[in-house]
Amino acid sequence: MKELLMVGLGGFFGSVARYGVQVMSLSFLNGKTFWATMIVNLIGCLLIGILAGGFVKLTQNQNLLLITGLCGGFTTFSTFAFDGLKLLKSGLYGQFALYFLISTIGGLILCAAGYILSSK
Repeated sequence: MKELLMVGLGGFFGSVARYGVQVMSLSFLNGKTFWATMIVNLIGCLLIGILAGGFVKLTQNQNLLLITGLCGGFTTFSTFAFDGLKLLKSGLYGQFALYFLISTIGGLILCAAGYILSSK
């Protein structure tokens, strides 16, 4: 139960931070939400890299709070990038290519399919 609370608490703050960054960035990006999303995703990738890189040793609860919860609530793109990095660092280049292609192309196709299905 404690683990769920750590993830939930981190997710709450990550989601609130995402909203805050998007609101602040939209004011100087002329309302272009895709740029705000890109900014959030890039910040999230840097943050998860810093947290997972070992600069500070995290306990299991801190990992759940900060990496799974905070970064996951802020952007799942950071987790996508981190998982890809782990595959590359392990020399699993074929698996990385498959993971990357299925995630990006499959995600776009499924997003379009869901959009089309729900707009009829």
